[in-house]
Amino acid sequence: MTKKKYYAVKHGRQPGIYTTWNETKEHVHGFPSAKYKSFSTRQEAEEWLEPPTSNDTGLQAYVDGSYDKKTGRYSYGVVLLQGGIELARLANSDNDSRYSTSFQIAGECFGCLNAMQWGIRHGYTEITIFYDYLGIEKWATGEWRANKPVSQDYIRYYQQFKSRIEVTFVKVKAHSGVEMNELADQLAKKALKQ
Repeated sequence: MTKKKYYAVKHGRQPGIYTTWNETKEHVHGFPSAKYKSFSTRQEAEEWLEPPTSNDTGLQAYVDGSYDKKTGRYSYGVVLLQGGIELARLANSDNDSRYSTSFQIAGECFGCLNAMQWGIRHGYTEITIFYDYLGIEKWATGEWRANKPVSQDYIRYYQQFKSRIEVTFVKVKAHSGVEMNELADQLAKKALKQ
């Protein structure tokens, strides 16, 4: 006897809960950034679809990258928060020639991956990543083709990590006064000088 499945569509043509894959497929196939999951009970599907009561309850990461033309170094800055309380700051720089031609994008990619790793190491199963370079989300969702070493490696590691931590991406406008994004930017710039 086949077990009944419930398919929850969070992002698709028509979000909701469906009982057949064919019905679900109509709402997610070809939809950019479709987000869906199957469950064995309707209750589990409903719980997964419910938005969090506050955006501040889960792990949040603000990531940004920087680049120094003189040294060829790229860097990242990350601010990790939960419930509005800062948990950690991450920053680092490198000059790997495979990635330095992607300038600050390389830094932002590595910032995102390091934020995911931090979340996994500290027992989180979900993270919201606030970023300002669109490729961070578009490469991860497959909307953009990864054709440079940095984007290819970003996707490879993202695929490994996403089975252990669910990622929600939120685009913020660069240098627009978003406090934590500005802090991530400062951390990335400071990392270039170390």
